[in-house]
Amino acid sequence: MKTSKKHLRSLLRVYILGLIIKNEKVHGYSIYKELLERIDENIYKKSGTPSIGTIYRILKELVDEGLVVKEEKTKNGRKIIYYTPTDKGIEEFLSISKMFVTKVVMGLSLIIDVVKALDKKGYDIVDIFYDIKKVNHIVSKL
Repeated sequence: MKTSKKHLRSLLRVYILGLIIKNEKVHGYSIYKELLERIDENIYKKSGTPSIGTIYRILKELVDEGLVVKEEKTKNGRKIIYYTPTDKGIEEFLSISKMFVTKVVMGLSLIIDVVKALDKKGYDIVDIFYDIKKVNHIVSKL
């Protein structure tokens, strides 16, 4: 179970870094809200969705590692911390993304071949093909 939580936390780190890069400048609560909108509930059924505290701990790690910088501003008397990616953070994200995409391509190729074979044997593969079509829809936006 610890390994699973470790992998989920690693995935969460990359996801948070990606959200910061996508938004260019964003505060922690916005990251948390967007993460909850995008998160796949099936992944977090056993461990629960990440807490806001977890998000801020990961943000601190990203700052400490030089992947993002934080900037404090005061707005209506409230202190708000904004996070911005660094070049190092962008390079790290691109490197991880390349590895991830390579693994996904290899995995999808095998999955599609196996699922087709199982379909011929009468197994119910509708859900898997539905998800694969979602991937195709996402990729077609490029």
